[in-house]
Amino acid sequence: MKLQISRNTRKYIILYVALLLVLYLVIEMVPKVTDIFETTQILEPGNLMLTCETTGYLIKTETIAISPETGTIKYLKKEGAPVRKNQRVVSIDGYPTDYDETSHRHENLMENLEGYDGVRQKMRTPASGIFSLEMDGSEKALNPAYMDSLTYEQVKDLPLKGKSLVEENVNTGDPIYKITNDNKWYVVCWLKKSDVKNYYEGQKVQLQLPDGKVNATIRSITKEEKRFKVIFYSDMYYKKLATTREVDMTIESSEQSGLLIDNDCIIEKNGKQGVYVRNKNGDYYFRQVNVIETDGKESVISESSYYDPEIEDIVYTVSVYDEVLKQPEKELKKDLKEEELEKEKKKQ
Repeated sequence: MKLQISRNTRKYIILYVALLLVLYLVIEMVPKVTDIFETTQILEPGNLMLTCETTGYLIKTETIAISPETGTIKYLKKEGAPVRKNQRVVSIDGYPTDYDETSHRHENLMENLEGYDGVRQKMRTPASGIFSLEMDGSEKALNPAYMDSLTYEQVKDLPLKGKSLVEENVNTGDPIYKITNDNKWYVVCWLKKSDVKNYYEGQKVQLQLPDGKVNATIRSITKEEKRFKVIFYSDMYYKKLATTREVDMTIESSEQSGLLIDNDCIIEKNGKQGVYVRNKNGDYYFRQVNVIETDGKESVISESSYYDPEIEDIVYTVSVYDEVLKQPEKELKKDLKEEELEKEKKKQ
């Protein structure tokens, strides 16, 4: 039996669905729309962490061991194992049958290390550090001894992907393992001027790397054409230090506390940064502020008062729960005009 719905009933159903749709739009859109037209902000305590995403290149002191003889190789340590100096980590036994002694694996990688004093012909570890069975051929170029002269253009052309050194048989002169010094290592990156202005030499930061977060210190900041080269150093343990070269990382500066404010509220008047605070009568007056930290959208500012070294005195500023004006350009023009009129009156 086919259900018959009257025309009036269909109208009511359509109207009901339309009302539900309108109600949904109101619930979803009104908060966003009202935020656009919101003219003031209430200051509240908060924290701000300054972050910057970039690409970093790990610079390490690395020693490459090459085989002193031809034979079948056995590895006595696993990738990533800590080792001490003069420790036995591989053994080469016997002479492989029908093995071509003239062939050399990883010749292209070794060519990049010509003249590098970090190459040693021995089976026992030449230094303490992290044992690795990978190399990329950039061990010389990305060594601490050369990092100050390293340029962005040079890094772009370097081989950065590690290759396994694991073989059944090796010839004299073949690379057989690598030792990475983990006592102190470095990360270099290149930042835009707008990003580097938030950092300074000696600053303590944290680097969020793909396999963990490490504490680091900014060693140097130098200008390089349109970029700024920043070098960090760290002595913290990083799981993949020996096998990692290029990383996507986030620089995190120390967290700052104070009053949180939208940058749209801050304006400059007569060379001083400040905001327009609303009083009980609904009028606005200019109050100087001290920006502690900013991420470009929000800032942390001092509460109540701060010391201004320019005037060598205390400046009284905004307080928690003050109501400040967003987009204060019109109020600034009005304020400056009134001040100009006051000056004219005094002259008369």
